Amino acid sequence: MIFSDDKTTDYFAIMALIDAFVIANNATISVDDGKLYGLVMRIHADFPCIDGAENANVFKKSAAFLCEFVGEQIITSFQCKMSDELKKIPNNASSIIGFHIVTTMLYEATVQNGSKTITNPIELSPHSYADIINALTGITSQNSFQLVTVLLEQITYKSNPDLQYEIMKL
Repeated sequence: MIFSDDKTTDYFAIMALIDAFVIANNATISVDDGKLYGLVMRIHADFPCIDGAENANVFKKSAAFLCEFVGEQIITSFQCKMSDELKKIPNNASSIIGFHIVTTMLYEATVQNGSKTITNPIELSPHSYADIINALTGITSQNSFQLVTVLLEQITYKSNPDLQYEIMKL
Protein backbone atom coordinates (compact mmCIF):
# COMPACT_ATOMS: atom_id res chain seq x y z
CA MET A 1 0.00 0.00 0.00
CA ILE A 2 1.19 3.48 -0.74
CA PHE A 3 1.88 5.64 2.31
CA SER A 4 4.08 3.26 4.19
CA ASP A 5 6.57 4.83 6.57
CA ASP A 6 9.18 4.80 3.80
CA LYS A 7 8.72 7.03 0.75
CA THR A 8 11.29 5.06 -1.26
CA THR A 9 9.35 1.85 -0.58
CA ASP A 10 6.20 3.59 -1.82
CA TYR A 11 7.95 4.69 -5.01
CA PHE A 12 9.16 1.17 -5.77
CA ALA A 13 5.74 -0.32 -4.94
CA ILE A 14 4.17 2.01 -7.52
CA MET A 15 6.81 1.10 -10.10
CA ALA A 16 6.20 -2.62 -9.43
CA LEU A 17 2.47 -2.14 -10.07
CA ILE A 18 3.23 -0.33 -13.32
CA ASP A 19 5.55 -3.17 -14.35
CA ALA A 20 2.82 -5.72 -13.50
CA PHE A 21 0.40 -3.83 -15.77
CA VAL A 22 2.99 -3.83 -18.57
CA ILE A 23 3.51 -7.58 -18.28
CA ALA A 24 -0.18 -8.47 -17.93
CA ASN A 25 -1.23 -6.30 -20.88
CA ASN A 26 1.82 -6.55 -23.14
CA ALA A 27 2.02 -2.77 -22.92
CA THR A 28 4.75 -0.25 -23.55
CA ILE A 29 4.84 2.55 -21.00
CA SER A 30 7.20 5.42 -20.27
CA VAL A 31 7.08 6.97 -16.81
CA ASP A 32 8.43 10.35 -15.78
CA ASP A 33 10.46 8.99 -12.86
CA GLY A 34 11.28 12.44 -11.50
CA LYS A 35 7.63 13.51 -11.43
CA LEU A 36 6.64 10.21 -9.81
CA TYR A 37 9.24 10.50 -7.07
CA GLY A 38 8.28 14.13 -6.52
CA LEU A 39 4.63 13.11 -6.29
CA VAL A 40 5.41 10.54 -3.59
CA MET A 41 7.41 13.11 -1.61
CA ARG A 42 4.72 15.78 -2.00
CA ILE A 43 1.71 13.71 -0.96
CA HIS A 44 3.55 12.47 2.12
CA ALA A 45 4.38 16.06 3.09
CA ASP A 46 1.23 17.87 1.95
CA PHE A 47 -1.62 15.38 2.23
CA PRO A 48 -5.01 16.97 1.40
CA CYS A 49 -6.69 15.86 4.64
CA ILE A 50 -6.69 17.76 7.93
CA ASP A 51 -5.30 14.82 9.94
CA GLY A 52 -2.56 13.97 7.41
CA ALA A 53 -1.75 10.77 5.56
CA GLU A 54 -0.99 8.78 8.70
CA ASN A 55 -4.60 9.17 9.90
CA ALA A 56 -6.41 8.95 6.54
CA ASN A 57 -8.38 5.90 5.47
CA VAL A 58 -7.37 3.78 2.49
CA PHE A 59 -9.86 5.54 0.18
CA LYS A 60 -8.47 9.00 0.96
CA LYS A 61 -4.91 7.76 0.49
CA SER A 62 -5.81 6.16 -2.83
CA ALA A 63 -7.69 9.26 -4.01
CA ALA A 64 -4.82 11.58 -3.09
CA PHE A 65 -2.43 9.41 -5.07
CA LEU A 66 -4.77 9.04 -8.06
CA CYS A 67 -5.50 12.78 -8.27
CA GLU A 68 -1.80 13.62 -8.18
CA PHE A 69 -0.83 10.83 -10.59
CA VAL A 70 -3.38 11.91 -13.19
CA GLY A 71 -2.97 15.63 -12.57
CA GLU A 72 0.80 15.41 -13.05
CA GLN A 73 0.47 13.18 -16.16
CA ILE A 74 3.10 10.75 -14.85
CA ILE A 75 2.77 8.44 -17.88
CA THR A 76 4.54 10.09 -20.82
CA SER A 77 3.89 7.44 -23.47
CA PHE A 78 1.56 4.48 -23.54
CA GLN A 79 0.79 1.72 -26.00
CA CYS A 80 -1.57 -1.06 -25.10
CA LYS A 81 -4.36 -3.08 -26.63
CA MET A 82 -7.61 -1.43 -25.53
CA SER A 83 -11.24 -1.13 -26.48
CA ASP A 84 -12.39 1.34 -29.11
CA GLU A 85 -14.25 3.17 -26.34
CA LEU A 86 -11.01 3.73 -24.40
CA LYS A 87 -9.10 4.72 -27.54
CA LYS A 88 -11.50 7.64 -28.02
CA ILE A 89 -10.56 9.15 -24.64
CA PRO A 90 -7.76 11.71 -25.03
CA ASN A 91 -4.91 11.64 -22.50
CA ASN A 92 -6.11 8.34 -21.06
CA ALA A 93 -2.70 6.88 -20.09
CA SER A 94 -2.25 8.32 -16.60
CA SER A 95 -5.92 7.65 -15.80
CA ILE A 96 -5.70 4.00 -16.89
CA ILE A 97 -2.44 3.31 -15.08
CA GLY A 98 -3.33 5.35 -11.97
CA PHE A 99 -6.70 3.62 -11.70
CA HIS A 100 -5.00 0.24 -12.10
CA ILE A 101 -2.60 1.10 -9.28
CA VAL A 102 -5.30 2.19 -6.82
CA THR A 103 -7.72 -0.64 -7.59
CA THR A 104 -4.89 -3.14 -7.16
CA MET A 105 -3.85 -1.52 -3.88
CA LEU A 106 -7.40 -1.48 -2.56
CA TYR A 107 -7.82 -5.23 -2.99
CA GLU A 108 -7.11 -6.85 0.41
CA ALA A 109 -6.59 -3.48 2.11
CA THR A 110 -8.15 -2.92 5.51
CA VAL A 111 -11.02 -0.54 6.19
CA GLN A 112 -13.00 0.66 9.21
CA ASN A 113 -9.90 1.24 11.32
CA GLY A 114 -8.44 -2.12 10.36
CA SER A 115 -11.45 -4.14 11.46
CA LYS A 116 -12.42 -5.39 7.98
CA THR A 117 -10.61 -6.38 4.79
CA ILE A 118 -11.57 -5.77 1.17
CA THR A 119 -11.91 -9.39 0.06
CA ASN A 120 -13.28 -8.98 -3.46
CA PRO A 121 -11.51 -7.08 -6.23
CA ILE A 122 -13.38 -4.17 -7.77
CA GLU A 123 -15.54 -5.27 -10.68
CA LEU A 124 -16.97 -2.96 -13.32
CA SER A 125 -18.65 -3.35 -16.67
CA PRO A 126 -16.46 -2.32 -19.63
CA HIS A 127 -18.76 0.65 -20.18
CA SER A 128 -18.51 1.83 -16.55
CA TYR A 129 -14.74 1.35 -16.65
CA ALA A 130 -14.47 3.53 -19.77
CA ASP A 131 -16.75 6.17 -18.22
CA ILE A 132 -14.62 6.26 -15.07
CA ILE A 133 -11.38 6.53 -17.06
CA ASN A 134 -12.93 9.35 -19.07
CA ALA A 135 -14.07 11.13 -15.89
CA LEU A 136 -10.62 10.76 -14.32
CA THR A 137 -8.71 12.41 -17.17
CA GLY A 138 -9.33 15.90 -15.80
CA ILE A 139 -8.91 15.36 -12.06
CA THR A 140 -6.63 17.34 -9.78
CA SER A 141 -6.01 17.17 -6.03
CA GLN A 142 -7.33 20.64 -5.47
CA ASN A 143 -10.65 20.14 -7.27
CA SER A 144 -11.36 16.41 -7.21
CA PHE A 145 -9.99 14.79 -4.05
CA GLN A 146 -13.31 14.43 -2.21
CA LEU A 147 -15.25 13.17 -5.24
CA VAL A 148 -12.54 10.64 -6.15
CA THR A 149 -12.50 9.46 -2.53
CA VAL A 150 -16.25 8.81 -2.64
CA LEU A 151 -15.99 7.16 -6.08
CA LEU A 152 -13.31 4.72 -4.88
CA GLU A 153 -15.25 4.00 -1.71
CA GLN A 154 -18.50 3.30 -3.55
CA ILE A 155 -17.05 1.10 -6.30
CA THR A 156 -15.26 -0.88 -3.59
CA TYR A 157 -18.50 -1.26 -1.63
CA LYS A 158 -20.30 -2.33 -4.82
CA SER A 159 -18.06 -5.40 -4.99
CA ASN A 160 -17.83 -5.75 -1.18
CA PRO A 161 -21.29 -4.82 0.19
CA ASP A 162 -20.54 -6.27 3.64
CA LEU A 163 -17.97 -3.50 4.25
CA GLN A 164 -20.34 -0.56 4.27
CA TYR A 165 -21.41 1.18 7.40
CA GLU A 166 -25.14 1.47 8.07
CA ILE A 167 -27.12 2.00 4.84
CA MET A 168 -29.80 4.66 4.55
CA LYS A 169 -32.44 5.07 1.89
CA LEU A 170 -32.44 8.39 0.12
